[in-house]
Amino acid sequence: MDIAIVRAPGRRDRIYVTREDGSESAWTFPSYGDGLPHDLVHYVVETTFLISGGLWGRVRDGVDIALVNAVANRVGGERKYASLGDIRELLQAEALAVAPWLSLEATDEDCVAAVRRQCAASRPPVQPPETLTLERVVITRRRLREFSTRWRALASKGAIQLRYPPA
Repeated sequence: MDIAIVRAPGRRDRIYVTREDGSESAWTFPSYGDGLPHDLVHYVVETTFLISGGLWGRVRDGVDIALVNAVANRVGGERKYASLGDIRELLQAEALAVAPWLSLEATDEDCVAAVRRQCAASRPPVQPPETLTLERVVITRRRLREFSTRWRALASKGAIQLRYPPA
């Protein structure tokens, strides 16, 4: 699957997806300025920690993120993503995505602890991914710093092109 994450200063940033079967999907999200888009962080953590049922695996499998979010916003509460079925890996991916990866104050151990806390606080609670190791934390932090540099370089406008799953 081909992914383009487009930075458009002064407007909402956008993601375009072309799946292997030729189907397409797109959605917008609020700009984080120089901060990495949340869905790009999902890409990094899901591919590093081998989460196949997270955001990007679901998009690959045909889920329309814009529609899912619209329904979730309308339904609200703990069951807002019930239409997705088993969301344990999605909750693991979210716990990974919100860890303090780029914080200069957070240690690698702090990142592991943050993921564990977030998994326990998820509704329903989930176990942390079995792949949650210090080695993968180091890789994740390096990859996110590299993507941060690439994202900031798109200051006037541009896109980061990705492949899912990565080669």
